[in-house]
Amino acid sequence: MPVEELAVRLCTEADLPALHAREVHPSARVAQRHFDRQQAGDYLYAVVLADDQVLGTCALDCDPAEPLRPELKSLWVYPEARRRGAGRALTRFLEQRAADLGFVEVFLRVDPDNAAAIPMYIGLDYSPTGDHVVTTYESVDDQGAPVSTEQTDAVYRKSLLTR
Repeated sequence: MPVEELAVRLCTEADLPALHAREVHPSARVAQRHFDRQQAGDYLYAVVLADDQVLGTCALDCDPAEPLRPELKSLWVYPEARRRGAGRALTRFLEQRAADLGFVEVFLRVDPDNAAAIPMYIGLDYSPTGDHVVTTYESVDDQGAPVSTEQTDAVYRKSLLTR
């Protein structure tokens, strides 16, 4: 079986209709909000594609006001595209951007009960720091109404010096 060719790049305005079409609740405008943050600066929003089809997205928050900096956020690969290397391609792309910006490590936070994500992050060479932070997540409920939830997340880190 041939190896699939994946392309990763920063999100462009032209990507937004395809991303918007895949959102569970289009009224939440999640992709648009990430793109707007990228346009404002200190935030990178990447897409991974195969055959010009978006397979997933991920962000890197470099905001100097954030305590975890830079922080990998919102890694999402569409269910039908999982286990094809898209998550690895996205993280490697954003880690390289972080290194290019002079950072020596990247952080992420994850729900300690997320049994699917934690092995993936460990496989991507992230290690638990032992620290935990309370995170407020903004989402939408089944009817599309805004919801804020708080949870305690575990902090993971990856050195960019040991590549």
